Amino acid sequence: MSLFANMKSDGLEKAEDRLGGFVVHDTDVYPAKIKLAFAGKSDAGAQFITFHFALEGGKEYRETVYFTNKKGENWFMHKDDKTKKVPLPGFTLVNDLCLIGSNKELHEQETEEKVINLYDREAKKELPTKVIVLTELLNTDVAIGIVNNLEYKQVKDGQGTYVDSDETVNNNALHKVYHPELKVTVVEAQNGQEPTYQDKWLEKNKGTVIDRTKKKGVATKPSPAPQAGGTATPARASLFGKKS
Repeated sequence: MSLFANMKSDGLEKAEDRLGGFVVHDTDVYPAKIKLAFAGKSDAGAQFITFHFALEGGKEYRETVYFTNKKGENWFMHKDDKTKKVPLPGFTLVNDLCLIGSNKELHEQETEEKVINLYDREAKKELPTKVIVLTELLNTDVAIGIVNNLEYKQVKDGQGTYVDSDETVNNNALHKVYHPELKVTVVEAQNGQEPTYQDKWLEKNKGTVIDRTKKKGVATKPSPAPQAGGTATPARASLFGKKS
């Protein structure tokens, strides 16, 4: 049984394609290979998956994506219609990466405990660490939309809580996932639509810096990163057809 068996998209409102707005990567769409994907949980209870992507030219990008809240829920209630459950943005990102990488949703992913070297803050170096790896995503190809955000640097206050400082810093964040060859999003593939979102998003956002220090993000010009013994899931037709 998959570790994520309860992380289904059934009963959730469909995700939508929205045009929004270490080494910091420019805002762009990057062909990538998933080199590592492992699961974890915060002290407060929110679940996450950390992805290590290999980009072209020997570059790397890593991001931890939280796909539940601290209650373990992968959804929130629609603000205008309390009968509708809306998937958390992080869950949509993770589920799209799973679908495009392996043609299986998150709740279908096989996992396995492995030992990898991870950075330990207390030891200030990498140490062998046991993690739960999503094995079916390893070495799969995706394309990821990355944004360059300008944000206030977080520092600890007197109570040990992280707060905004006056200093700003540029950080990257995953925005969207695309099929690396067909250029479609999961939404476009599910709805049988032509792949137009990626080009529209790039036309609007490529090379921009999203200013998150304001109340609303404003795009600006560029400024100078199988569960062992599990049951196999029956084969099904690929959402994207065969990869060439």
